[in-house]
Formats: sequence, C-alpha cells, structure tokens
Amino acid sequence: MIAEQLWDDEPVPGGKLKCGAPTGSAMPLCWSHAEYLSLVRSRHDGVCFDRIDPAYERYVRAPRPHMHEIWTPRHQTRRIPARKTLRLVLPAPATCRWTVDQWVAQTDTVANESGLPGLWHVDLPTAELDAGAVLEWALRWEEASPRWEGRNFQIRIEEVR
Repeated sequence: MIAEQLWDDEPVPGGKLKCGAPTGSAMPLCWSHAEYLSLVRSRHDGVCFDRIDPAYERYVRAPRPHMHEIWTPRHQTRRIPARKTLRLVLPAPATCRWTVDQWVAQTDTVANESGLPGLWHVDLPTAELDAGAVLEWALRWEEASPRWEGRNFQIRIEEVR
C-alpha cells in the first residue's frame, strides 16, 4: 500500500481506523497506483508508457512552426513576428476593412465561417509585410442591423528574434 492509505495515528473508537491498517481510501487513490505502474513501465521501456505517438511526432520530434498569430476581441495582441499571418477570430459574421498605408488604400475582407459554431475568421496578409509595418483595421458586424465597431485596431510587425 502507498503510505497515504495507511492509518498512522492512534486507533479511532469504533474499530475502523487502526494504526498500520488501511484507511479505506483505496478507491480515491487508485490513480496513484496506476501512475506508479505507468512510471515503472516507462522507466523499464525507456520511453513514456502512455505517450501518444502522433502528438510526440508533431510537437517534439518534428515540430512545424505555426504560421498564424491569433487576435480576438478578448485577446487583442498588438505585435506579431514578421512572416506570420494574422488571423482575426470573431464571434459573429463581419467584414474587416484593413490598410497598411494609413488608409490611403483599403481592402474589405469578409469573415469566413470557421466550421465551429459561433466562430468566424479573417486572415490578413501580414506575412508579406516587413518588420516595422503597421496594419490597421476596422470591423463591421453583419448580423441583424449591420454596424461598425466604432473603433480601429492595429498591429505592428516585429523582427523575428
């Protein structure tokens, strides 16, 4: 037995808890037995016993750099590394009006459905911008009565470190 499952104090009246005897808590602590066995097996094999090989390959052995940086209305990042695409993840259908030259020229991009309920996204071409560039955008929500957000957002492209 694992030490936490043995009573190590004076016996409790009623005879259920006696020094050196089980506490009766084996079921809540079964996970610790299983974890111990998993660790023993892992050490014996020289590799994590319950490792998920496709995840290990993807994230440890041959990681691929992610090509997107995420911006949401609740996580408004202000800087991204150069050569990354900025993905706006939005809670409703919208049109994104964006510029890279302080509104001299502008482009409208309609958000795509993400395939998940209640999520749309817009990919902005920030991977093509040099470090120091600033991309600015405004959002027009398209549900029921279309309306502009009422403020602009911007992101600065930074040199990869």
